[in-house]
Amino acid sequence: MAIPHSFDTTLAKARTTLDDAIGSANAALATLAGHVKGEGRTETINVPVEEALVREAVELLERWKSLGAALVKDLDQVTAQADLQHRRLFDEKAGLENAGLVRRKLARGPLKPEAIVADLNVALAISAELDLLFKQARPVFSYSFHDCEIQLEGMIERRQKVDFEIEEVLRRSDVLAARIMDRRRSVPADDEDIDVEQELEEDDRALVDEQERLGAKERELQASRTVCQRLIDIYEGLATALNAQIAAVGAMAGKLTVDIEQRIALLKALAPEVAPSLASVRSPAVESLLRAFEMNVLAGHDLAARKAHVDGVFTRRLEPHLLPPLPDVREEVDEVQPEG
Repeated sequence: MAIPHSFDTTLAKARTTLDDAIGSANAALATLAGHVKGEGRTETINVPVEEALVREAVELLERWKSLGAALVKDLDQVTAQADLQHRRLFDEKAGLENAGLVRRKLARGPLKPEAIVADLNVALAISAELDLLFKQARPVFSYSFHDCEIQLEGMIERRQKVDFEIEEVLRRSDVLAARIMDRRRSVPADDEDIDVEQELEEDDRALVDEQERLGAKERELQASRTVCQRLIDIYEGLATALNAQIAAVGAMAGKLTVDIEQRIALLKALAPEVAPSLASVRSPAVESLLRAFEMNVLAGHDLAARKAHVDGVFTRRLEPHLLPPLPDVREEVDEVQPEG
């Protein structure tokens, strides 16, 4: 068994992508914030540009999530191989119940304990860096999500204000239309007074001009409302993506924590099989994980059940396509319907 050389590369790529994703999301929020404050007229807002900014941020967030999840899974695979190799030290037939797995991973025979320990130390070193990355990412995503939610509320309030203005314009327009109709009906058909007729025509023209101004104002407000609604949709998309990131980081960090305990438990199980000098050659990051393990009285407790739980959460959050399809509730209801 050998640690893939791509771990360091993937971790560096994940770190860079995370920085880019955070920067892109914050840049999008900074741009959108001006619209919430009402800076400038809505007709000057280039909505497609704002949509492109958020779309780029969401794509970077998804790319970061995929890289983080891939690292967690790859490290888990290394741990599973180490666990199998450890069991084969005492039982050469361990794992034979899965012939496909044996053909791929046991063709070279069991590894020596020193090699297993070396691989686990490397996996723990990568785990420590990834754990730090998760701890840095979660509060940043939480802050960005909170900021996005506040701005979304502000944009909803701005649209509601426009809705109120539209209602007011429509009310005034309806009142004006009624005045015009009443005025036209009140003019006697046989009235031949030219001065009176001219005065009525002027008043009627003024009312019609005012009606046209109100119509133009309504169209302007409706266009403004459309822009506000599109911005709300943009905010909602970004908020959904950030919220998904918080949940995903929580699932990845939870799984990684239990997986680290599993790796340390394997190291402790292998300690009697290797020379003390080799067991003590570890990076500061790994030593820090070991100290934290020793200080936590619950570390390693009920490990199998906890791992099954965090693996399930990880799958639901990051690999929902792997979940079995839900049963059709309607079919089940139909099956229990009484006859008659």
